[in-house]
Amino acid sequence: MMPSRTGSPVHDRLVRYAVVAAIVLVVGGLFVQREFLSGDAAELGMVDGHRPVVGEPAPDFALEDPDGDVRRLSDFRGQTVVLNFWATWCGPCRQEMPEFQALYQEREAAGDLVILAVNEEEPPGHARGFFEEFDLTFPMLLDRQGEVGRHYQLPGLPATYFIDAEGIIRQRTLGPVFGGLLEEGVAAAEAEPASARP
Repeated sequence: MMPSRTGSPVHDRLVRYAVVAAIVLVVGGLFVQREFLSGDAAELGMVDGHRPVVGEPAPDFALEDPDGDVRRLSDFRGQTVVLNFWATWCGPCRQEMPEFQALYQEREAAGDLVILAVNEEEPPGHARGFFEEFDLTFPMLLDRQGEVGRHYQLPGLPATYFIDAEGIIRQRTLGPVFGGLLEEGVAAAEAEPASARP
């Protein structure tokens, strides 16, 4: 019968090395995970906990644009935001885009209004091709997993939120916004709140 080697110096040394290696791997993995989670990639699609309600702050989120830059809704604080959820397959979305572009061009120089188009769950190439087809120049963000759209409780597309310069939702429109609906929504977002009137 072979004698047990569990008490031998070689065995003890191997066990110590294995334990140290395991600790290094665990600690190193936690460090890498923490570094990754602290970056923009971990925040993509992140939405504040509250639901979107007219008269309350719009839930913030972070999404990539087609160039890979991460933008947050709160980056546009100080401007009226027309937040539009859309997709290339959506017929009504195609109908309303020229009106968005006309409004954006009209107000772009003033810098007081932005159209923010959030594409829902499509490859970046499809969304970019759509923007090129319609010569659209306002910002586009990609909700690749649909997380932001789900949090904003979209019953369908298109859906548009009109947000004032303080980040408060002033109006929500389901369906296309043309025939005066776009102007109506912008007017609601830019109207002086009743609480601020003398």
